[in-house]
Amino acid sequence: MSIRKRIFDKVSVLSIDYYDRQPQSKKELLFIYWVLFKATLSAGFNVMNAAYRLRNCKTGKMVTVKGRLKILSKGKIIFGDGCRIWSHIGTTQISAGPRATIEIGENTFINTGTIITSRKYIKIGKNCQIGNQVIMMDDDFHDVNERESKSGKDNIIIGDNVWVATRAMILKGVSIGDGAVIAAGSVVTKDVPAYTLVGGVPAKFIRAIEKPSIES
Repeated sequence: MSIRKRIFDKVSVLSIDYYDRQPQSKKELLFIYWVLFKATLSAGFNVMNAAYRLRNCKTGKMVTVKGRLKILSKGKIIFGDGCRIWSHIGTTQISAGPRATIEIGENTFINTGTIITSRKYIKIGKNCQIGNQVIMMDDDFHDVNERESKSGKDNIIIGDNVWVATRAMILKGVSIGDGAVIAAGSVVTKDVPAYTLVGGVPAKFIRAIEKPSIES
């Protein structure tokens, strides 16, 4: 995609946001370009913010962080190219314990107030959308019957193009297939097949999602 096309698309989206239509005067168009200019400056700052906040992590190109992200990296935390993490409204927290690994694929977006805690292995695929205040934990930390005992830990694997909506919770041992959608407020305790919508407590199958066609 050319730079001109990208600018045109951005202007179109911003115009809908501000006017619910395309600009109809020079004044309106100049205002939209001003908003785009400020957003570009902010994006540059977010790249620098990511370099500082994620200094103890392995990061790809053009990773951005908006706000004061909390990172605890006693293990490994890996961010792919183009990851975006927001932490400006609610604080996002990402924690990898000793020998644990958190791997986040390229172009994945993590919204504000999300908590990702690993004591073994959590993998989030490419192009995923993680909503506000989502919680992922690969360890229960306490046994149900014996509160002082550990209950064990197990991997969380999330495929590509997955949307985990607001306040959903992903528990240990869960695999979520490509293109799946987890409804807001769900508690996921079992595997989710690819291209399905699940929801509820505990999360259950709601319906299948049409798989995108591959253009030749």
